[in-house]
Amino acid sequence: MSRNNTIGIAGRVTSQPALIVDAADWARKVYEVELTRTRPSDTEDTFILQYDGRAAGSKEILERIKEGAEIFCGGEIRSENVHDPKPEENRVKVFIFAEMIAVNDPPVEDQNEVTICGNICKPPSGRETKRRTPRGRRVTVTRLVVAANTPTGAYYIPCVCWNEQAEKAADLKVGDYVEIYGRFQSRNFKKHIQGRKLPYLGTSYEVSVVELKTKSKEERAGAK
Repeated sequence: MSRNNTIGIAGRVTSQPALIVDAADWARKVYEVELTRTRPSDTEDTFILQYDGRAAGSKEILERIKEGAEIFCGGEIRSENVHDPKPEENRVKVFIFAEMIAVNDPPVEDQNEVTICGNICKPPSGRETKRRTPRGRRVTVTRLVVAANTPTGAYYIPCVCWNEQAEKAADLKVGDYVEIYGRFQSRNFKKHIQGRKLPYLGTSYEVSVVELKTKSKEERAGAK
């Protein structure tokens, strides 16, 4: 894989762009929107998408990226620590940073493809769920965090593996190198906050792993 961290995804902008980095040059202004897409299972995912004017390529395209627009973008998944987060906020913000955005009009084929290459940076967490496979086996799930080094920095990407991939992932150790292909998704969860009677509904973001490969240092050296 030529890059350690890539995503190509299509979706619908579901918020007005918010200017988060101002600059005199329109091409260097950075914006943030919500990007929503529907899985084949009809589950709806909503992501955080950031982009600058250079990603759009022109002022005309930039102005067309607004609430309701269907877009396709390519870039990478990034993470950043949230300074002094509120009780209801996640300590780590995981989002898409677009290097290219095209207004998807007319819509082209749907897409949600992610590749992540990097090292396991915390022990895998695995468990059986209450769900069962068509053959009656318990569905197993293993969660990973992969550190992907890119020219713009090191990003820590949450990943989730299911069944056979989950069993393979459960044997991984901190420092092991992996190559992952999958889809980006969001997941809602309930977070209980002290002083509040009702739990807060939070959202986490993760790569759902379709294919997981491991390589030793010797294998990686031989591939160069």
